[in-house]
Amino acid sequence: MSDRRNQRYDGNNRRRDNRSQGGYRGGSNRGGYKSNRDRNKFHPQLRLHPGSVIYILDILQHGGVDKADHQWNPIAQIIEGSKFQLYEIRLNKSKITERHLQEKIIVTENQNIFERIQRKITFLELTPTSSSTLDEVIGQYVNENESRFIEFINKSGPITIKRHSLEVLPGIGKKLMWEIINNREKPPFKSFEDLHSRVPGFKPVETFRKRIIEEISDDELKHYLFVKRFRKR
Repeated sequence: MSDRRNQRYDGNNRRRDNRSQGGYRGGSNRGGYKSNRDRNKFHPQLRLHPGSVIYILDILQHGGVDKADHQWNPIAQIIEGSKFQLYEIRLNKSKITERHLQEKIIVTENQNIFERIQRKITFLELTPTSSSTLDEVIGQYVNENESRFIEFINKSGPITIKRHSLEVLPGIGKKLMWEIINNREKPPFKSFEDLHSRVPGFKPVETFRKRIIEEISDDELKHYLFVKRFRKR
């Protein structure tokens, strides 16, 4: 494993590099932008479609400057639920006092919660607050979307000739994998409670949470089951 990966994550789902001990990683340029020109850039091609579910990880009251380069604008770090993509968004100032961490927001066509997406960010660009909130948010998402993960358990198959996709999940070896496969056929699992009662050694919410965070934080994994990865151009 490379040094970069060793610095990124530990067994308690927390980063271990020295960045997690400080404040926001932007340094003297708030928001992490490299120059004044970059700070005023945003990406109009980045958009959240109506119906998308986002969760607020951190709110930075003084996160960036406006086009006149003289006024601080609040931004938030968020995660989009279905593909688990991380973004920074420019918040609507009139709504800032109504926002709170771990808040779930469903994007609408005429939403006025945020003005625009500033940029897409990586796991290493999360603030310490975002990193901490991420654990709770992913657990929340898994609980709220139980059917998605039960379907995965019921229908998942081999990734390669020698490896099943269930084996990619944390803590699942051959024995537990076959216990799940044998039990899902008589009949398929209906809920997390049903799954845990028939396979007591499997803790679904904790297992899925750990795997999703691992996929978000590590860009060198061979297989991604839940996080959408885009090809680098």
